[in-house]
Amino acid sequence: MDASVLIEQNNQKRKLLNEENKKVYEEMLLYVRLFFNKSEQESEEILMELLDHLLDAQGEGKSAKEVFGDDPSNMPTKLLGGNYQK
Repeated sequence: MDASVLIEQNNQKRKLLNEENKKVYEEMLLYVRLFFNKSEQESEEILMELLDHLLDAQGEGKSAKEVFGDDPSNMPTKLLGGNYQK
């Protein structure tokens, strides 16, 4: 799937998040888009995976912090192998 399509789907799915989860997810989104040396396609695929996981957890009554911990940058770092630039 093309990165632009993933971005549009991401924008639509984010609307399903509650305010707390949306805030945490958007922190991860910015972290991935700004600091990781991955292609746009790879970054957007990871973000979609994180978002889908969070939406499933939210449906089970869990918060983003319960799923990803207190530091939202930890999960994308694990998934993307720590390949980032500061």
